[in-house]
This record gives sequence, structure tokens and C-alpha cells, in this order.
Amino acid sequence: MSGEELVPPWNSSDPHGRKRTRTVFYSWHRDTMTHLRHEERTYELRRLIFEVRKKLKAGWGEEVYHQGLVQLLRDEGVPIQSKPRKTVVHRGIEVQRFECDLIVWDLIILELKVLPSTSFAPVHYAQLIHYLKCWEKDLGLLVNFGPTRTQVERFVWDEPELKVHEDYDLIRDDITDADRFYLRQVRQCILAVGHQYGLGYPDSMYRRIAAIEMNHHGLSCQMDIEIPARWDGHVLAQHSSDHLLVKDTYLLNIRSLLDYPSRYDFARTKTYLNSLDLKFGLIVNFGKRELQIFGVSHK
Repeated sequence: MSGEELVPPWNSSDPHGRKRTRTVFYSWHRDTMTHLRHEERTYELRRLIFEVRKKLKAGWGEEVYHQGLVQLLRDEGVPIQSKPRKTVVHRGIEVQRFECDLIVWDLIILELKVLPSTSFAPVHYAQLIHYLKCWEKDLGLLVNFGPTRTQVERFVWDEPELKVHEDYDLIRDDITDADRFYLRQVRQCILAVGHQYGLGYPDSMYRRIAAIEMNHHGLSCQMDIEIPARWDGHVLAQHSSDHLLVKDTYLLNIRSLLDYPSRYDFARTKTYLNSLDLKFGLIVNFGKRELQIFGVSHK
């Protein structure tokens, strides 16, 4: 069956023992010492960042270092935007508001931190990716004023060409003609979101946009659904979930910036399907390299 029929081909191994298409495009990377993007500007920024730390020393909160860097950049005549904001609107509805720390020379985004550790966490890289994508910039600096020596890390963003991988093998035997009719529409909405917004935004934003898009096309879609946690037939509690519920029948778990959805993503979606007495759902990952759609069965 074809992709339009919700059972597309696939051809290489994935971590869950099924098969998936292998991709070679990387949407984000750190550049190398042989080719540094905006090299002279970055060198100047590093000098000024280290000067701020030298003057203020250790122990302050992020806002103190932010204001110190703003003052020094202005004294040096460097054009900056401090804490600019941008709002993403879909079909007239505000879905996400972004505020980055600094944009310098209208080229480079700076995200400032005061962290006790000497390494940045995945959430910090993801945050910078959101800003680079939103402001359409190709280089960001993560700055940590917390350690004994200030840490500066370059991060390059290149907007990836959207590639799509789909695997409905786990729900192949459960799909009826009625299911196929509605799931084709769900799929079309997801692909439309992917083509319009690409990869690189937070899952919360994709979730809101997908819900708006499906409701716009007549597919009733609920957000923040309550899922009962049961024990021997009794409800222990109502759990507020980030899953979407379409047509009161299909559960959607939307993630972003993952190489691949985790085993936990599959496990919890299966748990929720059984708790709601639903047959199957979809996990959608607006990932690092591709848009992925997977069928998940309650079995």
C-alpha cells in the first residue's frame, strides 16, 4: 500500500526493531575550525563576553551579565537588539511567542545562561534552535557565565529540506475504511504543518498548530485531554495529557527535535490508548532531520 493509503514503504533498521528510511541530511550542527561562519564577528563577540566576565566576576544572576554585555556592546558601537520578541500566528490565532536574549549585527543570536555545570543540556540547544529558526539566522552563541571560566559555544543552523518518513505497520490490521478516510485527512494536516513551518520549533507549538489546522478542516481536535488512570476498574485520578484527541477516536502524540521518538513515547501512548479504550493513535515527530509519523496500536 502507498503512503496515501497509510502504509508506506520503509527500508532500513530503527532502534525498535522495525524498519525506517535512513536520511543523511542534518538540520543543525556545530561548525568546524576549518570554516567558521561569521568568524571575525564571533571573535569580537567572544572578546567582549570575556571582558564582561572579567569586570563583573562570578556569582551574579543572568540579568546582571545581560545588562553588562548590553552596555559594553553599546559602548563599542555594536548594533544590538536586546530581548526582541516575535509571535507566530496561525490562521489568526497566536500559537507561540519567542523572546531571545540578544541579536547582534542582525546576524548572530546570543543566549545567555548562568549554569553550575560546564556543559550545556539538550534543552539549551533546542531553545537556541527555536530562536535561530524564528529569526531566520544561521549562527547562535550559547554563553555560560556560571563556571570559573566563561564558556562560549557556537551553534550553526541551516534550514533543512523537509523529508518525511512514515510507518503504519503496527496499525495495519486495525484500520477500517472509515479509519482510513479520517487518517488520510489527519495525515494531510500534519504534512501541511510540516511544509509550512518546517523543522526546528518546539513540540508545544506544533501541537497547537496541528489542532488549529485539523479543526479548520472539520476534524474535531481536543487539546490537553484528561485521561483516567485506572486501578481494578476504579479511577484513581485524571491525568492531564499533552496528547491530542481527534474525532474522539484517534490519539496524537506530537514531539519535536528528536532523532527518533523514545520507547517511553510509544509506551505512554499505548497506555493512554488502553485507558481511553481506543484502537490506535499516531506519534508525530518534527525531528532534527525529518518529519516522522508512526502508527501505535493499543495491543
